[in-house]
Amino acid sequence: MVQAKRKKKQKTIPRNSELIDQLASEYYIKATPELDRAAEIAHKIYNAALYQLRQALFKRKGSIYYEGLDRIFKNKRNANELMLYGQMPTVQCAQQTLKEVAAVWKAWFCALQSYKIAPQKFTGRPRIPRYLKKSRRHTFYVTPQNARVKEVKSADGKDVVARYLIIHSLGLSIKLADGIKKVNRIAIKPLSNGYKLTVAYTPAANQKPYLPDNGRYIGIDPGVDNAFACVSNTGDKALLINGRAIKSANQYYNKRMAKLKSLQAQYHQLESIINTKQGPKAVYGQTKSMQRLTDWRNAKIRQFAHKASKRIVDYALSCGANTIVIGKNKTWKRSVNMGKKNNQNFVGLPHQQMINMIRYKANMVGITVICTNESYTSQTSALDGEKPCWNNGNKSRKKQGLSPANRRIHRGMFRTNKGLLVNADINGAMQIVRKVFPNVSFANGIVDAVLHPAKWSPLI
Repeated sequence: MVQAKRKKKQKTIPRNSELIDQLASEYYIKATPELDRAAEIAHKIYNAALYQLRQALFKRKGSIYYEGLDRIFKNKRNANELMLYGQMPTVQCAQQTLKEVAAVWKAWFCALQSYKIAPQKFTGRPRIPRYLKKSRRHTFYVTPQNARVKEVKSADGKDVVARYLIIHSLGLSIKLADGIKKVNRIAIKPLSNGYKLTVAYTPAANQKPYLPDNGRYIGIDPGVDNAFACVSNTGDKALLINGRAIKSANQYYNKRMAKLKSLQAQYHQLESIINTKQGPKAVYGQTKSMQRLTDWRNAKIRQFAHKASKRIVDYALSCGANTIVIGKNKTWKRSVNMGKKNNQNFVGLPHQQMINMIRYKANMVGITVICTNESYTSQTSALDGEKPCWNNGNKSRKKQGLSPANRRIHRGMFRTNKGLLVNADINGAMQIVRKVFPNVSFANGIVDAVLHPAKWSPLI
């Protein structure tokens, strides 16, 4: 008797269930003597604590975590450590820096244990944490014990006009964004021309719960010229987010940074000679011009990421979709091979940072975000109903004698089996949805929607 074939169980797509319990708001302020002094002491405490941990490891005394570090820095016998501990604006600031070192050290130990069990999951053996050398200042933290939120009410005393964050130990008073009533830990990061305050806070209790799967999906294909190609299965017009502005900013950054490094090597600025196995080697620090250029580039990228992610979430809401599917491959930046110029353009875009912004902004309105592998999505035809798999890829078509083997006739153009010319990124975005939801339908007027996508260019 012929046994009936067992039906394959359909994969259950994981959907979000836990609400976001913490958000962050960023503020940029000018440098002050108090902030500079605290950042410099945090730098010294970090290196001193790391020295204690490294020496304990080298002398086979075992690993020390936060409790051991705290005792060492409070011990009166250790004059240098005790002096550093007392020079911070508050005791809690010093404790937070020690906790940061302990967290880094513990993470290294966990990675080392995982490497011993499964080394194939890593690109190499995890390195021991190293000392801070690039700058004399380091990020430090302020706890809610040393910061308070002051409310300014209207003349009649009924409404709250504004809220200010007061940190007396640092002499700071910052106006907070709307909706922040109570702050959590505050991170103060040094920049070239000031400091960035990242204020963590608990979001309002009226956060929208996650919506169920309603059969409407948004597919997103990350790229370079088109930073994100978005398409839905609802028949709404596809959306292309122009990435040429951020690509231009990256090109200027790379060109200018190469010039600054050339001048630095010519005039031996911040140069130090170290001995290596290959012989003496010159190592250079980061100049102020380089720091300003890097901060400028990071601000441009962050502004672009915020605007693009907000536009994508609005597009999903306008389509009535409760699910967003984004294409993302593991180690795609490390193993990319698109030529020297295209590699530089692609690697310079922080797609993971943008995906994280899309995820949390979508989750705030109840939309689930799923990341999936995007293999064979650019080689197969979505309008012809092909599955994004090896059997429909270029190599398989060549073996089968199908012509043309590569239907992507241009960098941004894809030709279907019926002869329709479709934007290649839009075709890839449709196939990304099909990766997760194989039975999704792109029938309701989708042809006209993908043939004439709308392009949006954020101003940065």
